[in-house]
Amino acid sequence: MHSRDLVNWELIGHALDRVYPEKHFRTPQHMKGVWAPCILCHHDGEFYIYRGDPDFGIYMVKAKDPRGPWELPVLVKEGRGAGLIDPSPLWDDDGRAYLAHAFAGSRAGIKSLLVVQEMKLDGTAVIGQPALVFDGHDGHRTVEGPKFYKRGGMYYILAPAGGVTEGWQLALRSKNVIGPYEAQVVMHQGTTDINGPHQGGLVELDSGESWFTHFQDLGPYGRVYT
Repeated sequence: MHSRDLVNWELIGHALDRVYPEKHFRTPQHMKGVWAPCILCHHDGEFYIYRGDPDFGIYMVKAKDPRGPWELPVLVKEGRGAGLIDPSPLWDDDGRAYLAHAFAGSRAGIKSLLVVQEMKLDGTAVIGQPALVFDGHDGHRTVEGPKFYKRGGMYYILAPAGGVTEGWQLALRSKNVIGPYEAQVVMHQGTTDINGPHQGGLVELDSGESWFTHFQDLGPYGRVYT
């Protein structure tokens, strides 16, 4: 989707024309397949989309133009049945790359945890061992949906916690890519009707302004972006 004002959107193409692994998804399957894609990064002249499949792992597709054509998906982190979800990449200014992600409790048997793992510079595979950077069980249950940034020499992870309908938005900050991260609640429902400011990300304008877009759950109307 393309927009010039974050309000009016135009469909310009599809990064996937089918779900992979193709053999497994010959028929529609409820709550399976593509979960929570992330298109934060434009790196080295290409756009990258990372997305989790809680039954197979973390995939990436890339293209030089968002309108396409998009290359075939690459399995960046294998995770058959491991519940790997909500990936977010970061290309650091020291020439290294990293991937943050969360876990789906329905598959992994654990949730409320965020990890960071180094990637190959081309973004096609993780390397080394994952590092647990945040445990939300004490006060920030169901933390998920991390979005990974670096600003002013500090690493930031923006992540919702507390559940889709009643949750809040966290900002985690650290001087080191694998932590320790300090956490602060930066957005919550308060007295408004906008329940659960859930998964979202920063949009940075040429003017220097930053906007945060996220969704709220409206029951039968679905998840609506704000």
